[in-house]
Amino acid sequence: MTAKKTVRIAFVDDDENLLSSHRRNFGRLRPDWEGVFLNDPIAARDAIIADADISAVILDIHMPGMTGLELAAELRTARKDLLILMLTGYADLQSALLAVNELGVFRFYPKPTLLETMLDDIDTEIKSRLGQSEDTLPTEFLDLFELGVIAVDENLNILHLNSQGADVLRRSSLVKSGSQGRLIIDPTPEGLAGFLTPPGKTVPRSHQSFSLERDGEKLSLLIRRVPKKADGKQSFMIILVDPAQQRAPAIDDLMDLFGLTRSEAKLTQKLAEGLALDQAAELVGISHSSARTYLKTIFSKTGVNRQPQLMKTVLSSIPSLR
Repeated sequence: MTAKKTVRIAFVDDDENLLSSHRRNFGRLRPDWEGVFLNDPIAARDAIIADADISAVILDIHMPGMTGLELAAELRTARKDLLILMLTGYADLQSALLAVNELGVFRFYPKPTLLETMLDDIDTEIKSRLGQSEDTLPTEFLDLFELGVIAVDENLNILHLNSQGADVLRRSSLVKSGSQGRLIIDPTPEGLAGFLTPPGKTVPRSHQSFSLERDGEKLSLLIRRVPKKADGKQSFMIILVDPAQQRAPAIDDLMDLFGLTRSEAKLTQKLAEGLALDQAAELVGISHSSARTYLKTIFSKTGVNRQPQLMKTVLSSIPSLR
């Protein structure tokens, strides 16, 4: 009789306190499993690739030397069977989409998430190995977001939606679920059809924002194109944003999404909160002339040329995770 193979899990995080907590709790939660705890992503890469007995790895997304996304990409290339889970305190939609769709990440968790939850998910997946379907996104991924998120195909047929998205569909007169599960957007925003199905040889845009308004009700839509799967099917993520509930995003999110420096991100955050440039500059601790120089660079990186456009782009581009 063949002996049952021991499940071996690797944890990679530069936060020594969190790593120590995982080490203490791991043995209590899964006494029959083995844990490998690593705080250097580069050393972790070599160790995990060399150890074929490691079944799954839990990564922090923000680490010095090599980010979790970079590490996941190298691990996925070397280990097609490896279960990769990502844990982050600075999650944004772009990173989540990349992790789930292009790198084959199994789960994407916000900090804090109970270790028991992650280990249970690993256990279930190892036993079933059903994985995710080729043309859909996992519903658990959508449920990470505080805002309403709906996944649709190019014909606006609803593939998935989270609980917040379902709530918006029930309450709003601007977006509804129609017959046969098709998303109805009324009034239809100008440019939507061209974004979903670009004409001719037009290069598809990765994302676009739309504003809906009728009878005093307002709703912002941020639609992101999801990378096509092997079967060529195109899908989209629609983030539903109530303008009254918009809030300035985290500095790390701004740096990740728009490629801003930390100083540029700090200034952008203050401007997104509605402050004038001189007020924002004072709070960030830079001169007004420096702020004007930063602003030109920020405009270039975010693709806008006016402060109101910057506020709209920033507030509608980064939904927060729980």
